[in-house]
Amino acid sequence: MRPSLPLLLLACAALVACGDDDGDTTSTDAGPDPVDMPTPEVDAFVPDPDVCDELDLAREPFEAGGAAVMGGLAGDFTVQTTEGAWVFSEEHSGCESYVFVTYGPTDYGNGLWASVPDGLYLDGPRNAHYFIGTYETDPAAITARLATMQAALDEGFDFHGVSEADRAFWREHIHFVNQPMNEIDGSVGTLLTATPVFAMAIDRAQHFDPLGSLFEVRGGGFQPNLGMAAYGPHWFNYLYDLEVGLDGADAMVFPLMPGETLTDRIIERSVTLPDASTMAGFDTLELDVQVHCFLDPAGCSEWDRIAHIFLCIAEGDDACAETRELVRWITPYSRPGRRRWVMDASSLLPLMSEGGDQTFRIVMGPEWEEATEREITISLRLADRRDEQPLAAELAFTGGNFDATYNEGRDPYVTTIPAGATKVELVAIISGHGQTDGDNCAEWCNHVHTFTANGNEHVLDFEGQAGQAKGCAERSAEGVVPGQWGNWAPLRAGWCPGLPVEMLRIDVTADVTPGEEATFTYTGGFDGGEPRGGTMSLSAYVVASE
Repeated sequence: MRPSLPLLLLACAALVACGDDDGDTTSTDAGPDPVDMPTPEVDAFVPDPDVCDELDLAREPFEAGGAAVMGGLAGDFTVQTTEGAWVFSEEHSGCESYVFVTYGPTDYGNGLWASVPDGLYLDGPRNAHYFIGTYETDPAAITARLATMQAALDEGFDFHGVSEADRAFWREHIHFVNQPMNEIDGSVGTLLTATPVFAMAIDRAQHFDPLGSLFEVRGGGFQPNLGMAAYGPHWFNYLYDLEVGLDGADAMVFPLMPGETLTDRIIERSVTLPDASTMAGFDTLELDVQVHCFLDPAGCSEWDRIAHIFLCIAEGDDACAETRELVRWITPYSRPGRRRWVMDASSLLPLMSEGGDQTFRIVMGPEWEEATEREITISLRLADRRDEQPLAAELAFTGGNFDATYNEGRDPYVTTIPAGATKVELVAIISGHGQTDGDNCAEWCNHVHTFTANGNEHVLDFEGQAGQAKGCAERSAEGVVPGQWGNWAPLRAGWCPGLPVEMLRIDVTADVTPGEEATFTYTGGFDGGEPRGGTMSLSAYVVASE
């Protein structure tokens, strides 16, 4: 509970009148004019420090009202816990998120209760509350169910040597609900009655989120783990910071898909950009991608598919005869709810330097995948905020089947470096997909990419990445969508399900001469030899800047 405003006690001083010169002790002088009276100093009310102060986090006010639906504003609720009643509107700090994990009599529910809650405090951020309860209605059954998890929490504290201060902190942030979860008074109980899920959350913007799966891959299979709920709050922090940053950013925004609801996975849209002289004043290009899917817990019909936004190059009547990949992301496994990323494509701004009407191809995965209705919002953001101005960007190399024929027919790429260039880079978007027996390549292996610039060799590889058990889960604070209904948590070689694929950069300025020709080559390999399987999605550009 927040402290209430303390009672302020003010003392009043008596005024003493002075006698007249004639000795009359009676005076009509009322003393100094009221405006000149000294004002008692009163300290402003300062609430007790909380986790928002500890972490220096911005606060959002509690919003009344709301709707008990996924994605909607979470209204007030009162939940009965082993420590007493907890009222959302009174406890709302403005910087925290709230996670609800519920037992149900299924194999999945039993698996959750066979796990331990250690991950909540070991892997989760401190600005989170967790509510642990059950759908059971018998008071004795509820008490027994909670006792199991309470004992596991205490054992975990002892096992990990958690300090007394941190124990006290987490006891105030991990709540055991001693009433049926769907009978919580208010929005949470209403939602869980209509949609009885095992896990859900309220994010920092006070909206319900379906949170999704609490499976992890362990022992060669999928195992429920209550501690996986810790990654949701990291992601909520990411979303909050992203959206607050966008609200305060100076940029010209050009809607490409302004909130369209559709099932298509390959979409072409056009937008009119400023003229060439105005475009020359921009040095920053960002693609803001939002996708909302609100269906049953595992019904968004996606696997870890490759998604792209391409710039179209027209030829005759064909507006998209050729394409240039601007950004790439990997779709999350069947995860309902919303996702949002802002992807930087500033290096490729020269591709649209002429401005005017530009066409883009948006690929949300293969057309043959099961149709799912989603709301898609995509915008281009142009700004002038960097120290470098990209002058030219040319596509030099692409990928293909990552097999023994991958490097066949790869001619050198020859281009003239702009005379005004002060920096030249190879910029590559690389992700390996598919696999073969024995080596799990190209998704789960250290594929190697060797570039040369005028004979000088540069290597990009992914050594030590593929297979880290929670390498992608640990990137939830960077935008990985948690709670996916698939093998989302382990890190791949250079990518994660539910995350943009990073643009990799090699500085080759020292290898080339502005105003002169430069020759570039590229080969791909695996384990010291030729590629052995899968596919390599690759776009490599020569980018010159000043």
